[in-house]
Amino acid sequence: MPPFKDEHILIIAPGSQVTLAQLGLPESFTPARFRFPTRMFPAEKKGEFEPYKIRERRQEVPASNGNGTDAPKEDVEMKDAETAQQDGTVKTENEPSEQPEDAQKTEGQGTNGEEKQGTTTEIFYEEDVTSDEGAVYPIQNGRIVDWPCFFALLTHVYNTLSPPFHTPIMLICEPAWSARDRETITQFVFEKFKTPAFCLMDSALAVCYGYGTSTATVVDVGKDKVNVTAVTDFLVNEHGRGIALEGCGGDYMTDRLVELLGSKGFTREMCEQLKRSNITELLPPGTPLPGAAATARQGANPAASASTGTKDGNAPNDNIPRGPGEGTQTGGEGNGDADEDEGVLDVAAIVSGNTSEFLANREKEKAEKATTKKGATDQSGKPLRLPNSKKEKASFQFEEYVRIEPEKDTPNGPGRYMRQSREIEVGVERFLAATPKQNPGERLTGGLLEDIATQIHHTILAVPDATKRSELWDSLIVVGNGSKIKGFTQSLLGTITQKYILSPSATMFTSEIPSNFSTPLPTGGTNTPAPSGQAGPMNHPAGHGVNPLLVAATHANNPMPGTPSMDPSMSHHRSTGHSQTPTSVKTLRPPEYFPEWKEQSNTNAPGAATTGGPGAPSGGHGMEEAVFLGAQVASKVVFVIDQGVSKGFMSRVEYNENGPSAIHEYTM
Repeated sequence: MPPFKDEHILIIAPGSQVTLAQLGLPESFTPARFRFPTRMFPAEKKGEFEPYKIRERRQEVPASNGNGTDAPKEDVEMKDAETAQQDGTVKTENEPSEQPEDAQKTEGQGTNGEEKQGTTTEIFYEEDVTSDEGAVYPIQNGRIVDWPCFFALLTHVYNTLSPPFHTPIMLICEPAWSARDRETITQFVFEKFKTPAFCLMDSALAVCYGYGTSTATVVDVGKDKVNVTAVTDFLVNEHGRGIALEGCGGDYMTDRLVELLGSKGFTREMCEQLKRSNITELLPPGTPLPGAAATARQGANPAASASTGTKDGNAPNDNIPRGPGEGTQTGGEGNGDADEDEGVLDVAAIVSGNTSEFLANREKEKAEKATTKKGATDQSGKPLRLPNSKKEKASFQFEEYVRIEPEKDTPNGPGRYMRQSREIEVGVERFLAATPKQNPGERLTGGLLEDIATQIHHTILAVPDATKRSELWDSLIVVGNGSKIKGFTQSLLGTITQKYILSPSATMFTSEIPSNFSTPLPTGGTNTPAPSGQAGPMNHPAGHGVNPLLVAATHANNPMPGTPSMDPSMSHHRSTGHSQTPTSVKTLRPPEYFPEWKEQSNTNAPGAATTGGPGAPSGGHGMEEAVFLGAQVASKVVFVIDQGVSKGFMSRVEYNENGPSAIHEYTM
C-alpha cells in the first residue's frame, strides 16, 4: 500500500450538536476548519434527508406550453402598405373599428378589469439555512438514535469536503457506542466511501493525544451528558467508566437558569444565551454572592460606607474596619492624622506666598482625597470597573432573529430575517447555574458539580492498578463545550477538594521520608517509642507508627515480604501514595507548542456559539475541543509515520478478508 499524504487525511468528529471535520493535516495543527450542525431535515422522498430546511414558495408566472416557454402566438403574414390597403386589412385613422366592443378592451384585461387567465402557479423550493424547524438530531446523549439520518450526515460531510479517492478516514467515536454500532459504521464507510483505510478512535484517548500524556482522567462535558474516563498508559479503563451520565451537561445549567428566571419572563433561548455570555460564572464553593452579608464583611465597613456614600466597598482607607467587632484592627488607622488636619491652615505658607494660589491648591488636594475615599473613579476620572463576581447586577446582549414581511408588491416573496439585539439585566441568579434543582417530581441531587465529582471519584477508584490512582487525581482534563462557562473547572476542583481531598496533618500522618525513628504509639498512657526495624502488627513499615487500620485505608501497601527496607541510607525508596483517598487534585496544562490552539484558548469567549454551518470560522473554540487536536496528532502517527505497522487502522484488503467485525482489533 502506498504511503498516505498529510493533505489526503479526512477527520470527522461527530457530536450531539456539532460535527467537526477537516480534510488534510496542516503543518501546525489548528482547530477544525469545518463545523457542521449535527442535524438533518426530512426530504420530500421518504427515507432521505437534506442538510437544510427546504421551504415551498408559490408564485404566479405566465402560462407556458409545457416546455418552459410562453404559449406561441399566431403567425402574421407581413404585407407592404399598398397591398394591405388593396386587401382592406389596414384601417385609416378615422375609420371606425369593425370589431365588437368586447374585443376592444385592453389586452390582458377581462370583462371586469381582472387579469386574464394567462398565468399559472408554480412551486419554488428554497433553502433556509438559519431554521431548525423539523430538524432530526441523529445523536442524543452520545448515542446514535437515527441511523439513516446519521449516515446522511456523514455523506453530507464527505461530499462537502470532496476528498480524493486515496483518502484514509479517521472517525472519533463516543464511549456510548456499542460494538455493534462500530461494526455498522465500519461497514457503511467502506461500502459507501470506498476508503482505503479506516480508523475508529475513542474520544477520551484522543484527548490524551492532544495533551501529550499517557495517563489522565478525562471529563467530557457535553450538551446533555458527561463522560468520565480513566486512561492509563494509553489504555482506556472500561471498568467503572462514567458513560453518558444524563442530566449533567450544559442543558442542566440552562434548565436551572430557566427555573430561577422563568418567573421574571425569561424564555429558554434567553437563558441559553445568558449561560453563554461572559457574565454567567460559577463561583468556587464557599464564595459569598454579591450583596450578601458575608461580602459586606469582606469589603468596607458598612457604617463607613454609609457615611461616605461608598457602595462598592473598594475605598482604600475603608478596607480595614475600625472600632470594636469581628475583623477589626487597632492602631495604625491610615490617614487619620491627615483627616484631623483638614480644617487647619498653614499660616506661614499663606504669609510667605500667594494666598489665592495656596487656597486653590488646598481645595484641589481636598477634592483628590474625597475622590480617593469614595473609590468610585481612578486618576483619569473614569469609574472603576468591578469584577463580575463582585457585581450584584450585570447586563448581557440578547440576540434574536425577527422576520421581515415581504413588500406589498410581492406578497408571495420570501421573508427575510434580521438580527436584533437588546440589553437584559440579571441579578445574582447568573451565579447559580450549577446549584441543585428544586422542581418537585425530579430527582434531587447535590447539584451538577457534586454529581460529576462523585463519578470522578468512583471512576478513579475502579482502576485496577492502585499505584496509578494518585497520578490520575493529579492529571485531570476537563473538555467539552459544556464546560466553557466561566469558572467551571475551578468550581469542580473546589467541589472535589471539599468532598474527597484528605489533608495530611501532623496529628494524622508523619512524613513519608524513611526513618529509623517511629512516632510514639498509644501504649496505654505511655509515650515509649516502639522498637524500629522490625515489622509488627503495630509497626507497619508504611505506617511509621500510625494506626495500621488508618494506613490500610489510605495507602496502597505492598505485601510484607516485598516491603523495602527502612534503612535511611537507601534513597531509592518511594511511597506508592494514597490510593483510596486523594491528598491533591490538579488539572493538566494544555500543550504550549500549538500556537493556533493557544491563541484560541486565550481568546475564547464563553458566549461563543457552538453551532455553525460548513466553513464557519472556528474562532472562539479553544482546548474544550482538544479531542480534535488529538485526532490530528493520532492521524499523523497512525497514517503517515506508522503506516499500519502496529495495526492502528483497518485497510480495505483486511476488510474484504475479515468483514466489519474485525474493526475491534484495530480500534484505538
